[in-house]
Amino acid sequence: MGGKKHTSKTLVKKDAMHPNSRHAFQRARVVLRSRRLNEAHAARRRQRSAKVDRILAFVLLLSEDKTHIPDLYAFHDFMTTFFLARHDEELAELQKAQRPGRPKSKRLLELERLIASEKREYHDGMVVPDLCNETNVELLRQWEGDPQALPLFRFVRISSSERDSFRVIQAGTHKLLQNTSSL
Repeated sequence: MGGKKHTSKTLVKKDAMHPNSRHAFQRARVVLRSRRLNEAHAARRRQRSAKVDRILAFVLLLSEDKTHIPDLYAFHDFMTTFFLARHDEELAELQKAQRPGRPKSKRLLELERLIASEKREYHDGMVVPDLCNETNVELLRQWEGDPQALPLFRFVRISSSERDSFRVIQAGTHKLLQNTSSL
């Protein structure tokens, strides 16, 4: 019981159209479908952007004089000292600026929510770039933020509840990563 799939190109543009006509319903379906597709595309772009921002944060937080993080325990220290604490100054500033008895600002609520979710994610297991692999760190520093290049890098899952183990999530398809190991 299907029919021809209508698009904005196939529907003939008419100036005067009855609101309950078949053409009006076809046009409404076309507009609704294009809106849903655009929203899904924007959501994928936002998610990809958030992932890229997180990876770039790891690369920028790692000091330039370090070629990599030596072991898993140092990686966990790096996570708690630098990554999870990167918003602490702004949070303290916003809390200090808040007047007593007033509701929290939107940015303060957003930061508290972000910090709580990152700590929960780190406890349950967070996917992070493998900073213990010297080759991977070098490749990440050369990376310019293109989300299509993410499969080239090595990613591991670490957890604060299991500090002595990790799991490789993505081995990385870059040719320099094929023969190297880490941790």
